[in-house]
Amino acid sequence: MPVHSLCFAQAIAPQDIDSDRRRALIDCWIDVSNAGGAAGFPFPPIGPRDAAPAFDAILENLAPRTCRLLMALEGDDLVGWLNIRRDAFALIAHWGTLHHVQTRTDRRGQGIGIALMKEAQAVARDEMGLEQLHLAARAGVGLETFYGRLGWKEVGRWPGALRLGPGDDRDEVLMFLDLGAEGMTRS
Repeated sequence: MPVHSLCFAQAIAPQDIDSDRRRALIDCWIDVSNAGGAAGFPFPPIGPRDAAPAFDAILENLAPRTCRLLMALEGDDLVGWLNIRRDAFALIAHWGTLHHVQTRTDRRGQGIGIALMKEAQAVARDEMGLEQLHLAARAGVGLETFYGRLGWKEVGRWPGALRLGPGDDRDEVLMFLDLGAEGMTRS
């Protein structure tokens, strides 16, 4: 799929997501998680009973200034999504965090993740007025490389913070992006 055929949509309030879109978002999260994706559920398999309440918690917190859901679409088909959040406390309101970055597993390797991340950067900067983005990524699955190619910098690690199973502890990699940096525009 050519990336130029993608479009993006945002949800900034719970009523922006109808039941069909909700189901597609939850199904994507289940698919990504069950394929071993580092999108919030570390112990697959999961199903709707796991993902639906977690998704509904995101949905309930949507608000234009503090929490948005960004979706990548091909036509009306959801192919990826992520969540952008910020704390309204004045001391830290200039930065936000990305959560649950994911693309449908059958659409990987087509540039959707890159396009979704670039759009998220533009939304965070231009619409939410953020100066920085932060994220935490699971080490050992190539995420540092993916984000690094997009200008993100590793700023620290929590060694062995994530226990995926006996003898499988992973670092949690803390990453930062300056939204004023060159090259962070929509494409």
